[in-house]
Amino acid sequence: MYDRNLVRISVGSTLRRMGMTAALVAAMVTSSLGQNPPEKTGVPARVPGYRGQIDQVRVTEASLPRDITPLAQAAPTKDLSLEQMAAKAMHYLLHNPLPDHKYECRFDIQLLGLPPTMYPGSRDPYITFGDTESRMDWEFIYMRQMSGSQEGREVEEAIRGRIFGYIRDDGLCWLPPYAATCDLSDHTPCAMSWTTGKAIVTLTELYERNHDPSHLAKARKLIAGLQSLASWDTGRAYYEGGGGGWRDGKWMNTGCADAYPCILDPVVRYWEVTKDPEVREFAEAFADGTIAGVQKRLNVGNGDNRFQDDGSFGGYNCHLHMNAVLGVARLGQLTGNTRYLEWSRKVYDWLMTQGTDWGWFPESPGGGNSETCATGDMADVAACLAKAGHCRYWDDLERFVRNYCREAQFFVTPEYEAIYRQIHKDNPKVEEGLRQARDFQGGFVARLTPNSLTMGSGMNMMGCCPPEAMRAIYIAWRNVVTESNEGVFVNLCLNRDAAQARVVSFAPNSGRMTVVAKKGATFFLRPPSWTPRDQVVVYRGAAKVEAKWKGDYIKLENVKPDEELTIAYPLVGFRQSISVAGGKYNYQWLGNTVLSVDPPGERLPLFSKAPRELPEIVQRP
Repeated sequence: MYDRNLVRISVGSTLRRMGMTAALVAAMVTSSLGQNPPEKTGVPARVPGYRGQIDQVRVTEASLPRDITPLAQAAPTKDLSLEQMAAKAMHYLLHNPLPDHKYECRFDIQLLGLPPTMYPGSRDPYITFGDTESRMDWEFIYMRQMSGSQEGREVEEAIRGRIFGYIRDDGLCWLPPYAATCDLSDHTPCAMSWTTGKAIVTLTELYERNHDPSHLAKARKLIAGLQSLASWDTGRAYYEGGGGGWRDGKWMNTGCADAYPCILDPVVRYWEVTKDPEVREFAEAFADGTIAGVQKRLNVGNGDNRFQDDGSFGGYNCHLHMNAVLGVARLGQLTGNTRYLEWSRKVYDWLMTQGTDWGWFPESPGGGNSETCATGDMADVAACLAKAGHCRYWDDLERFVRNYCREAQFFVTPEYEAIYRQIHKDNPKVEEGLRQARDFQGGFVARLTPNSLTMGSGMNMMGCCPPEAMRAIYIAWRNVVTESNEGVFVNLCLNRDAAQARVVSFAPNSGRMTVVAKKGATFFLRPPSWTPRDQVVVYRGAAKVEAKWKGDYIKLENVKPDEELTIAYPLVGFRQSISVAGGKYNYQWLGNTVLSVDPPGERLPLFSKAPRELPEIVQRP
């Protein structure tokens, strides 16, 4: 485990070590965080990219660059492994479904309950059909790609067979509306745009990997089905029934009828792969309708869900809102449409003011617990904005994965087991409950408070949420290294062995990233956005070279295969005090990593051993 006690360096000692003037040292720290002198009112200036009050700013000794040891001689780094997170997530994907019930997935998971979900032989049909199972379907694709695991193909194929079985000749997925209504008395199938969109993504992802034309043809048929449900307002598309079900030629008054329909991102994902002009036209019409506010029924049932001019929204469920935003953001990123990008950015920035910089966002505006689904959406939108040129959002994506996702991944730890046994000390079935809890290891807790994995007396893992955290780590993994006509871009300081390069992160205790090129190309390496540019030191091998900037990246030309490229920069630590979810919390940061929170949570507190080393999975006895 990393040493959480930061080495504080006074201005005087920094002068002796580096021969710098006091003014330059002060400027370096101020520039590192973008902090201005306090105003006359005494209210500290805000830090760009961070909320709240910032104080206790320091620079760690280990982060001040002097010379660079080649990787072969450097001490092994212990930074976060996204591949390990994915491998552990596979355990959850394989053990959540029920083989005895045709691999129905489990949604209602209460990790401190006894039993945590259901007794053997019982079923959990509410949010499973067409929702939980659809989200898990994608993650089999993503987590296998990250981890290389081939285990449990029969589970994946069974779930995918269930989803494809919902598809009818009209290009829509028809299934009982349990996921929207939670009413088990209504077994009559309805068309669900949510499930239809999720199936489009699965088919598109499969086609991109296996080039099977039947997958593309089926996805195109589903898009035609979604188009058939659209209403039009001067060239702008929307759904009269929001995200609700459709049956007997009309929209149903189901639970998502007052929410934005979440079909745009699947349609855009298909267009990204195919460049079908008709699909782009439909996607732009739906994006225009979302921005213009032509969507109906948004103030029926759960408050006013409509996006306001300043990017804010009320009503219910940040995930449903941000999933709609995601489609607009991705379309803007792929087409270069600045109107789509700026609108998406406005909503994203507003929700950041309601949450934390490490990835906690309220389930609904003003709520006291998070929903991990929203973190997945925010990670995806951040990547779209960053790829469109707003590079500071790469830091948001990195922070969400480093902190929220790492803390939320569930394991039967000694601390968890002790609490579980204490709660159920008089129940003879406590061992049975723990055995069942072990099935859900590698998944992600759904509802966190700003300082704890638990919420009141419970610990909730809604089935919709674990796959969305997996989506976040996949988004980060695939974007650590990207490539364009300009060259190879290293966007995130996260470990990744990609086709173009191997990236080695020395975080969180050292401001260093080393990249081993696997091809000859021009390389672009990005330091964190809070780094003062005049303090970044660049090396090719062990030789220091001039730092040549292009935008937010260090540009290195004529790089040869196997050449080591390194950037080093001063690493800043600070305390951030924010008010969120009805309380005030003090987070200690080192670079993009949260080290602690005050006050700590009472049960299973967050950041108690930060940065967290992922535990091993304890198998069922």
